[in-house]
Amino acid sequence: MHSPLLIAQLTDPHLGTGPAFLGGRIDTERALQHAVTHVAALQPRPDLVLLTGDMTEHGRPDEYARVAAALAPLDMPIYAVPGNHDDSHTACTALPAYMPVAHDAPAGRCCYHIQLKGLHCVALDTSVPGHAHGVLDTQQLAWLANTLQACCGLPVLLFMHHPPLPSGIEAMDACSLLVGSEQLAALIRQHARVQGILCGHLHRAVQMQFAGVPVHVAPSVAHQIALDLQPGASLHAQLEPPQISLHRWTPLYGLCTHLSYVEPYGPAIAF
Repeated sequence: MHSPLLIAQLTDPHLGTGPAFLGGRIDTERALQHAVTHVAALQPRPDLVLLTGDMTEHGRPDEYARVAAALAPLDMPIYAVPGNHDDSHTACTALPAYMPVAHDAPAGRCCYHIQLKGLHCVALDTSVPGHAHGVLDTQQLAWLANTLQACCGLPVLLFMHHPPLPSGIEAMDACSLLVGSEQLAALIRQHARVQGILCGHLHRAVQMQFAGVPVHVAPSVAHQIALDLQPGASLHAQLEPPQISLHRWTPLYGLCTHLSYVEPYGPAIAF
């Protein structure tokens, strides 16, 4: 019987924003470094780190080199998918160990499949060059169908950048996954053992239900987007306490998700 699998999910560091970002009130590179320090100190130790996109602000090689340097203290496997601020080709070239593109992946797409402690993790690339919204095109959906078929009867976790459902934050919903959601839902319904979908993009912790499986959107390790569900509301950044998502998976109970604060705020107090 497999022991629990512990997955640390980091997302949307946007490394490379520069010193003037948000009036100089946040250093996104330092925020990623702090999140890494937090993950490295967790007990029990995570088995796996998933980075769900927008690693950088501009998708430049020098930014990915700094991402690699920030992640270097972690000694567990790390896997990443690109977001809309990333350049998929540049990211895969700069971070090949973190983005091991499948040999049969559609051209230009960073999708792949790994397995750890009985859980099959499938990475999807929803990025669209030059655009903020996400797409799962016909070629990648066909690749996913073949991958799920190969995992028939086995537990699968999907991870990608753009959420497949609206959150009620209209400005973000306008640039979430705009193409391929219905087809993705159909594939998930055909594969009864999909355990969940992990996403980023929204800069908030959000829980959803999609095609009968849980969707978890992790908060950014840097800055959040203010929670404003009013129709037509404009976007505002908010410097809430940074968090990571921590997922505990077991074959019997599936996925259990916690949020873990990056910055310490005092010791635990015994009852």
